[in-house]
Order: sequence, then structure tokens, then C-alpha cells
Amino acid sequence: MRSLPTLLAMLLAFPAAALDLLPTTLQLPAEGGQGELWLYNPGPGRWQGRVQILAWEQRIDAEVLRPTDQVLASPTQLDIPPGIRQRIWLLPGRPGPVSGEQAYRIVLEPRQAGLPRYSLPLFRGQAAPQAQPRVQARIDADASQPYLRLSNAGPLHARLHDLVFVAGDGQRTLLLPGLAGYLLAGRERRWVLPAPPDSYHGGRFHAHLQDGREVDLTTPDPAIAASAPSRL
Repeated sequence: MRSLPTLLAMLLAFPAAALDLLPTTLQLPAEGGQGELWLYNPGPGRWQGRVQILAWEQRIDAEVLRPTDQVLASPTQLDIPPGIRQRIWLLPGRPGPVSGEQAYRIVLEPRQAGLPRYSLPLFRGQAAPQAQPRVQARIDADASQPYLRLSNAGPLHARLHDLVFVAGDGQRTLLLPGLAGYLLAGRERRWVLPAPPDSYHGGRFHAHLQDGREVDLTTPDPAIAASAPSRL
């Protein structure tokens, strides 16, 4: 029979489970000031790794991350025993306000292979209280695959949930349940759509934003609407 110290040593040697993170989306004020990210290790082993802050940009078919010194994390090296909470401070790298909304990703990279890697959105800057994302949609298609192209002309990012296609007869089809993705301010992205049995033509796309509102993403601009191929 193994002794209690031996059992405890074996328990601590087991890989850590997934971390609990709070909050999962972070916001730093435009004027400076710090933010907090809390991590909790439910066990049974230690969670060891590092923290990186990366500038986040979007291209039509890609998420682009690059090193930055605009926002700093403290600490950057983590060693969290089971059952322990760890606070990470998020600090502006340079004093003074910023113009426009800036987007970053907080990346938690585990030291041990096989554990999940975390990537959380972080935004700095705040537009006027009445400002909203302004998202418009169109259909792109190649020979085999339809795409939903979204553009955000607003000053704030859009976090899209529960993407729905509403056919001309009012029938609703849930395309992407839960978090469909982020669309940064002033950017365009496109998502692969499942091939429908008949057509996307003549329908509309709806989604929920971060404030819970359901919005119609289909632009009324006839020049853009006409670009949807008739076979969709």
C-alpha cells in the first residue's frame, strides 16, 4: 500500500485539467489603466506555461497575430498549483490615450504537450456610447463552396452568435450555433457556408451581437446584393 506522501506526489504529477478563465473577453479603457484576467487551475496537476499579448488583425481569409509592446502582461511565466487562482495584470505599454479601437489576443501557451492552448480577445479603446458595429453581408461563391462575406464599417468590433439563414418563406436555419466569430472594426472576413439543398438566393442572414440584439446582416445596398450569384 502506497504512503500518503507518495499518493500526493503522484497526484501532483498528473497533467493539469483545462484552466477556468474569467473574463473571456477583456476591455482596456482608451485613456490607460489596467485590466485583470483571473485563471483557476482545478487540478489535479500544476499548470505551467507563458502569457503573450499579440496584436490582432484580420484579412479576408486569415487572422493575423504579431508581437506587440502596446499592451503588457504581468506575470508572463505561470506555475499554478492545483486549486489555486492566479491573477494576470494587463497594462498599457505606453502612456496616453489611443484613438479608435485596438484589438489584441492574450495567448496562454502551456509548457506541457497535449494541454489546450488558450487565445482570448482583448480590446483597448472605447468609442462614443452610441457607437455600434455596422455589419453588412453578401454571398461569395466559387465552383464548389459558398462563403458568407461580412464587412464591419463601424468603430467597434462585432461578436457574432447564432448565425441564422432566413429563407424567403421565413424558414430559419441555424448555420453556426454559439460563437460564430469576431469581426473587427473596419475589417472584412468570410466564413464557409454549408452547401444548401437549393439556394441562399433571396434569403437573409441574422445573428446576435454581444449586447444580445438580433440584427439583420443582409445589406440593402442593391449593388452589393446583386453580387450574390443566382444559383445561391
